[in-house]
Amino acid sequence: MTFRKLALSAIVLAAMEGGLAQPLTLGEHLALRGYTGKALGQVMAEEMKWNSLHILTNNTSICAALVGSMAASYLDLQGQRRLQVTVLATPEEVPALSPKEEAVALIFGGQASLEVNYGLTKNALQALAEANYGGALFFHLRIWGPKLVERAAQEDPAIARYLGGKQNLFTATYDPQANVLRVWRVAVREGKQVTVQEMLRLNPNPTWETLLKRSL
Repeated sequence: MTFRKLALSAIVLAAMEGGLAQPLTLGEHLALRGYTGKALGQVMAEEMKWNSLHILTNNTSICAALVGSMAASYLDLQGQRRLQVTVLATPEEVPALSPKEEAVALIFGGQASLEVNYGLTKNALQALAEANYGGALFFHLRIWGPKLVERAAQEDPAIARYLGGKQNLFTATYDPQANVLRVWRVAVREGKQVTVQEMLRLNPNPTWETLLKRSL
């Protein structure tokens, strides 16, 4: 057997044994967002105790799955919690915003490009800053992880001033080595993203853990 065939055999064997993560199918992406959305919706309802929530999201199927799962987990059968969802396909579609809800969640990720998600984030933050929205803001990992909030704050002084004065900013991150989903209170100080306080930890079950790790 040639060296090339040996190498290929080793790659196949490693993949079969779990040594190489296989890309998620679209169905697995939706399942992952089901697990994640359920957890985040419960946190917002039971831990944050927000009685009303406004979700801003893009129009991709993966984000739709996450938002749908969040909504189903957040809402109660008695109708005491209220939800509004605004779907935005492009940054240019972001309207003037003046939310009446206690919190706004920016859920921009999915199949949209990084630059589209950045444009949505920046324009949404500009609109919220202009309205001087005083409620809580929750940032999707796909926004906070690549520092899109920091980039927006550094490009727009009005966003930096607005976020710099807020004490109610939140996000969630995943630590694959410890298999822990952490919910954080965060801040933007002098245009820089910083973590302030760990609010709680969640331990994904084995199926959720596998999907999370394969998505990284």
